[in-house]
Amino acid sequence: MSTSGTITISQRLKQFSHFLIGDPQQFSLENRIFNAICAISLFIIAINVPYNYVTGLTVTSLIFALLVPVFSFIYFLSRYRKKVNISIALAVIMINVSFAINYFYSGGIQGASLLSFTLAFFLGMLISPRNQYYWWLALNLFTVLGLIIWEYYYPASVDTVYKTRKDIFADMTPTYIISVGVIFVGTVYLKNAYNKEKQRGEEKTRSLEIMNTEKSKLFSLISHDLRNPLAAIQSYLQLMREIELDPENKTQIETELLYVVNSTQEMLYNILVWSKTQMDGLNVNLTPVDVASAIHPILKINKMAVSKKRISLDTNIDASIKVMADINMLQLIVRNLLGNAAKFTPSGGTIFIKTSRAGNKCLIEVRDSGMGIDLSRQPDIFSLKVRSTFGTDNEKGIGLGLFLCKEYTTAQQGQIWFENNREGGSSFYLELPLAN
Repeated sequence: MSTSGTITISQRLKQFSHFLIGDPQQFSLENRIFNAICAISLFIIAINVPYNYVTGLTVTSLIFALLVPVFSFIYFLSRYRKKVNISIALAVIMINVSFAINYFYSGGIQGASLLSFTLAFFLGMLISPRNQYYWWLALNLFTVLGLIIWEYYYPASVDTVYKTRKDIFADMTPTYIISVGVIFVGTVYLKNAYNKEKQRGEEKTRSLEIMNTEKSKLFSLISHDLRNPLAAIQSYLQLMREIELDPENKTQIETELLYVVNSTQEMLYNILVWSKTQMDGLNVNLTPVDVASAIHPILKINKMAVSKKRISLDTNIDASIKVMADINMLQLIVRNLLGNAAKFTPSGGTIFIKTSRAGNKCLIEVRDSGMGIDLSRQPDIFSLKVRSTFGTDNEKGIGLGLFLCKEYTTAQQGQIWFENNREGGSSFYLELPLAN
């Protein structure tokens, strides 16, 4: 019960924080820091209006009262108009001008003005862009040193507002406490924000390192696996030049060679698709797609692989189903699922492909009677962690097909998963939204 309450309070505080300083998804870190400082400054200024009036600093109270609408406008400009650079410049200039005027009515160098200038400089440096640092340093030094020099030569220009020691303590103590409190909160907030950004950067770096390692392994496997079909083609051509083959052997070799070339072509197509995705990103064109019309050409293409291994291909395709999909992505997914099924199904086995409705979804099932998926490989089956294995007829791939299936399914707002069948083999399921 208490945990639920804590979560609710935490969520409410987070929502209030986003309302006050802006959502991290929409506002930059600098913008959010400035919004937070504006909100804190407004609170402090509002409190100082009655406090300074009660302690006898009437002019100071009036100056703070005038700052309330000014800072409200600056906060509005930054929080709701996102004009953070203009807001920062206005805030720093207004603070320095206001404190400079207040200097003469709050005891001068004996009062709390220097502490206020120090706090204002800290906040200005905290929120301002790097190219403005020296401008605000120069403004602060010029203003403060100018006021001190002026008071030194013209002491009568500064009002004596502290009639007793009690008045001095009443002004200096809260100013010091507020200054330290604001500096503490600002520093903690900034360090937390910095640590979060640093952690995000480190996570991105680790992800990039992992991806680069996986890509290096992938390209190493590609270069290795392309040698076999090229060597087979070379051997066949050399054999034809040196020996006169009888028609039966010639037909058998040509059939096997064509199968090898088709498999290699499929692998190269996956590589090209993946490379294009890496360079251009995923471009998805979702349109109503007739599932039967999309799948039938894939079945024709895979007939050679199936017939060569004497595998039975059974289908149950509902001709009335249409899905919201990218037809090229859908065909690539089905082609890879059928290719994998053919690869890992032994001679005389069966592959079954079925489409059906499941609520407002279309379910495409590709079931085989092959080897099934080893438990050690299951967690990474859809990832780029290459763990390619040989098929039942020594077919070799690079493990890229199922990774593309997962990427393209997600891009089409669908789901893909697999199950090992009790009777042997595995079933892959592709679920996509039905077209209205």
